Amino acid sequence: MTDSTPQKPINTTNELAKERNRAAAERTINAWLGICLSLIGFGVAFDQIFLSLRQRFPETSSTITREAATLIGMGFVEIGLVLLGVGLVQHRLAIKSIEHPNYVMLSTRKLNRIVVIGIVILGIAGFFATLFLI
Repeated sequence: MTDSTPQKPINTTNELAKERNRAAAERTINAWLGICLSLIGFGVAFDQIFLSLRQRFPETSSTITREAATLIGMGFVEIGLVLLGVGLVQHRLAIKSIEHPNYVMLSTRKLNRIVVIGIVILGIAGFFATLFLI
């Protein structure tokens, strides 16, 4: 016996739009991954950069200690990890909205604000860190 419930007709235009949005979400998560890996990589290298500068210019007095340089490097790694988590949540929300039968776009406004605030704080911290290193 066959199922007598009628199937919803497939609208080709809507399916193509969903596929484009799915591809855009994949490109966005790839950009998130690249940025976050860059932040994490810089955080790992920050301590070594600090040590290299201190060895090359030992006569220059610096207000940043080795412990502070390590904390700044760890801060970059932590911000990279947090932004990676935010990016993954944003990607999952985008994919969930695409998979929804009525295709309702879920709002990511709060996530976007968190990311912008995080990037601004990171930029300010990086600016002051470079001022104190030189």
